[in-house]
Amino acid sequence: MKSNILISITVAFLLGCSSDSSLNSEIEAIEPECLQSIIINALQFEPTTPRASIKKYFYQEQEVFLISVMNFPDGQSAVVSSDCEPICALGGIDGPANDCEDFDSSAEFIETIWTDPR
Repeated sequence: MKSNILISITVAFLLGCSSDSSLNSEIEAIEPECLQSIIINALQFEPTTPRASIKKYFYQEQEVFLISVMNFPDGQSAVVSSDCEPICALGGIDGPANDCEDFDSSAEFIETIWTDPR
């Protein structure tokens, strides 16, 4: 499962890096920097409902980021570390795809880093 998350994030990085538009100051200010490519990639697609977002949590004794850009019934959200290494995945209709079983009960919300403004 972690390899699927890593592949998805890698594709997002590559697609984001191919963008010829410059980052606006809001996106440039987002840390860690590796999240910027994910945001650029998400903005190249039609807005979703609910909106794509990145939220910061405290989980497993570290700050992590919940990346929710595939907001459709079988969409998954990735949980990544502060250096964007995959930790686990949430959601999706496919039950075995959810390998963050204790996230809802043990993760502490810190802040919303970004929400698609469109």
